Amino acid sequence: MRKTIIITGGTGGIGHAAAIALAKQGNDIIFQGRDAEKGKKIEGELSKINGSTAKFIVADVSSIEGIKTLATDIKKLTTEIDILIHCTGTFNSERRETKDGFYESFTVNYLCKFMLDNLLLEELKQGEGRVIIVGGRLMKNAAINFDDLQMKTRYSLKKSRGQNMLAVYMHAQEFTKRNNSIPINIINPGFVKTGIYRNQKGTVKFLMSVVELLIGNSSDEAIVNIMELVKTNSNQSGYFYPTVAKPAEKEKINLDTSVASKLWDESMIIGKLK
Repeated sequence: MRKTIIITGGTGGIGHAAAIALAKQGNDIIFQGRDAEKGKKIEGELSKINGSTAKFIVADVSSIEGIKTLATDIKKLTTEIDILIHCTGTFNSERRETKDGFYESFTVNYLCKFMLDNLLLEELKQGEGRVIIVGGRLMKNAAINFDDLQMKTRYSLKKSRGQNMLAVYMHAQEFTKRNNSIPINIINPGFVKTGIYRNQKGTVKFLMSVVELLIGNSSDEAIVNIMELVKTNSNQSGYFYPTVAKPAEKEKINLDTSVASKLWDESMIIGKLK
């Protein structure tokens, strides 16, 4: 059955691999990226695959304005969304502040997903309505620091990654509670050769490059669980799929409900959604 599929981060890495695989099934693909020239080239390539259609939207999802503009542009192209796949991500050794005063990876890795899921809620309800988030494992001792949510003091890559990923998990859990008709799940792609660590510096960048080279999965391996969740008829929601290319293995997300609810309310305010 032909589906309308939205992919953020669709011009590279996992997002691009998913776009190609889903185009081969003859779907209608709407994908986002930051590089207009690259995106238009990919749009043309995808449109030649198995009768699929492809539309590219250039958007900077590191700002609230950019995220809202992306949602508006998606609404102009479709009134129904069958699958929404979040593939955007960044890792920064140093705190990079956006024009909104947030640290960049908070916006790209978490807030973008939270905002789009809410801004596109009606379109998801009109379609098959499934949300798939490319994420990773929770880090030990990760916490949401409401007193310094934007890490303006004592920023570190470890703390930011931990908080961002925990926020994504809490979003999936809270979204499931508030919108139980729309399945939302997180998949772990493992270490993938995508260049996502390009914003690292020094030793960390070198080590991540070595890890990617030695044990990194291919993008084709990383999207196996995505493809399985795209085709499933299951309405199970709020799960994490921890093992690469093994969609039968899943863990129910079960985190502090009061913290998840508070983060939801804070994110609504931060994203200017109410």
